Amino acid sequence: MFLPRQIENRHILWSALAMLALGLIVPGVFGVQPPKWYAVPQQQELGQNLAAGSIPTKAQTSATKTPDAKTTDAAATAGITSARPNVDQDAMSKPSSLSANPAIVMVPADFARRIPDRHLALSGAAQKQSFINLVLPLIVASNNELVQRRNAVKAASDAKNRDLLEKWAVLYRVDPEKLDDGELAEQLLRRVDTIPVALAMAQAAIESGWGTSRFALQGNALFGQWAWTDSAGMRPLAASNGRAVVRSFGSLLESVRAYMHNLNTHPNYQRFRMARQRLSPQNKSIKAGTLATYLNSYAEIGMAYVDKLRAVMSSNNFDQYARARLR
Repeated sequence: MFLPRQIENRHILWSALAMLALGLIVPGVFGVQPPKWYAVPQQQELGQNLAAGSIPTKAQTSATKTPDAKTTDAAATAGITSARPNVDQDAMSKPSSLSANPAIVMVPADFARRIPDRHLALSGAAQKQSFINLVLPLIVASNNELVQRRNAVKAASDAKNRDLLEKWAVLYRVDPEKLDDGELAEQLLRRVDTIPVALAMAQAAIESGWGTSRFALQGNALFGQWAWTDSAGMRPLAASNGRAVVRSFGSLLESVRAYMHNLNTHPNYQRFRMARQRLSPQNKSIKAGTLATYLNSYAEIGMAYVDKLRAVMSSNNFDQYARARLR
């Protein structure tokens, strides 16, 4: 492959290399196999993997549905349960409390491919619960994948496998040139990490209007991510940049994974990643509210967006899902 030698902007170079890697990576090249839920054929579109770095082979694309997960075009009507029997599952409207030991919430592995029509027929608390049932499993599954990747980076570091670390570096836009193995692993682990569930839920709710925006309905866009070519998404009615479109996705899961990859790689969220690394031992509920501070650049309204995130997390008690698990 030919690359121009006189590329002075290293960020452009590494972004180009990352996009190349995302187009070529096959499952297992990093020593990490796709999670079991990932084998669901409806989620095996090549487009969804741009943020994930594991493009399925033709054989996998035609694979049969596994018994480990279900894919549905409807919100789950029930099944999100808490391992702590006294947790109020109707607490969406109550202010959030920062529990030192949030309950483990068991979430059905039901992956909605799109927002169903009947979601729009709901309103108020019923529509909010429908949205939670749709999006929560996707967030938990995407975080599970990041845990697998993080463990793989740690294993590569322990094995002093420089080649593998540099492959991860391309995917996560880290320039390894002047870094030794330990420094490279440290920078990668700052990026290959999970997003607090409450924070992701709040952003999805705000950016998609609780799953009612035309971008969510027509383009599976839950997080309002920008793109710069007309073919990549849908043009908003009003935008500060006339070239901007809201990026569309082949499925809701694709949108969630791209959102997480964006927070984990984009230069605008470097302070977010550094704060997440410092706060990692803390209670997950506290972490979500604190990390919201560093997402002021996600929207043009700046710190007012941070206040909005915290308000949505609190008023809908999203902290109760901090330890959500797929079952």
